[in-house]
Amino acid sequence: MALTPLASPLYADLFGDPETAALFSPEAEIAALIEVERALAGAQGALGVIPSEAAAALEAALREARVDPAILASGTGSAGVAVPALVAQLRSALPRAAADYLHFGATSQDIVDTGTMLRAGRALALYETRLEALLGLLVHLARTHRATAMAGRTRGQVSTPVSLGLRLANWALPLARARVALAAQRERLPVQLGGASGDLSVLGERGAHVREAVAHRLGLAPSLPWMTDRAPVRALGQICIDLTSALGKIGADVALMTRSEAGEMRLSSAGGSSTMPQKQNPVRAETLMALARFVAGLAGQLAASGVHAEERDGAAWMGEWLVLPQMFVATGSALETARRLVDTLEPQTDAMTARATGDGGLPLAETLSFALLPHVGRAQAQDLVKRAAADTRTRGTPLVEALRALTDAPLDWDTLGAPQAATEAAARMTDALLAEIDALAAR
Repeated sequence: MALTPLASPLYADLFGDPETAALFSPEAEIAALIEVERALAGAQGALGVIPSEAAAALEAALREARVDPAILASGTGSAGVAVPALVAQLRSALPRAAADYLHFGATSQDIVDTGTMLRAGRALALYETRLEALLGLLVHLARTHRATAMAGRTRGQVSTPVSLGLRLANWALPLARARVALAAQRERLPVQLGGASGDLSVLGERGAHVREAVAHRLGLAPSLPWMTDRAPVRALGQICIDLTSALGKIGADVALMTRSEAGEMRLSSAGGSSTMPQKQNPVRAETLMALARFVAGLAGQLAASGVHAEERDGAAWMGEWLVLPQMFVATGSALETARRLVDTLEPQTDAMTARATGDGGLPLAETLSFALLPHVGRAQAQDLVKRAAADTRTRGTPLVEALRALTDAPLDWDTLGAPQAATEAAARMTDALLAEIDALAAR
């Protein structure tokens, strides 16, 4: 077991997501901090807050600046944040006229929080692309199997016939909604610029203009300082929770559908056993469940870090650093794992239909009781179907035949017992869910 399996070479093909991890690497963090400092200098120079010559020199130098994370380690340990050491390192390579105006009027939290929003936005853009690919696969499967009969299950027991399309559409719809929320959040990721205590006092009346200019340069939303209001961070955590929960649902269902005794789904690519050659373990499905639970656990820690005392709280701030990158990498890994899993699904339609209408037709019990209701009343309808079901269980008599022998109600027994009739409602509901997914995609 690794210290952090998300970044372990041993677990790279199980939990890894190099693309997301790269956005939260030390190098990417420092690059984002420098990007914010450059935007700040450029905005201040354009507005006359600092000399234009100093701003031009800063923008040019920071565009090419590269700083080794190891150089900042000691300073970060001392100050509790990397920015003071980074600023000192950058100043050492600048002419005095420019160095004096680097980081002018800002505080470390401004640079760190804005840099976090920059990297979060890039991660969300990556997730949006992955969601589009995953949704495309799910929607295609759902349309193909809109009326493919399968047994619905509630509390682990067969309930009524539904369709595979309905289950697939129910996998897809929460993801489509999460995609809309993700895109909206990406558009409103806020800049943070408050200065030492949140009032931008050094910048005076021009502070608001600088803040808006920095946001524009970085592609972030203008915002009042949110140094202790951590709603933007919690919103990012919520996106991770929503996505991994929806993906974990897919994993849980696939794990159950591929069980040997169910056989309703097979995987074209599955995991093997060290000792049992016949096994096809649903490893990717298991991974989705594990990642969903992992992110849910981290969510509690992120919520606990939301209480920021006074004008700045170092301990709560550090708590976010420990948790949020892991949530992002786990979410990115889950999205890629889900796409690979769905791409390997092989529905076993004969097994599904047999289960949906099997056991002598017991899954049709609810349909038959409601069909009887207008003729004999609810209580008697329930009683008749229970008696017929008991006969089916003990003697193996098909439920429709057993019930028909108990009542002379004028029902269309052949239609009621037909598999295609059992999935009509599920097919219509599948269409409705897919229409909602299409509408969400068009936003």
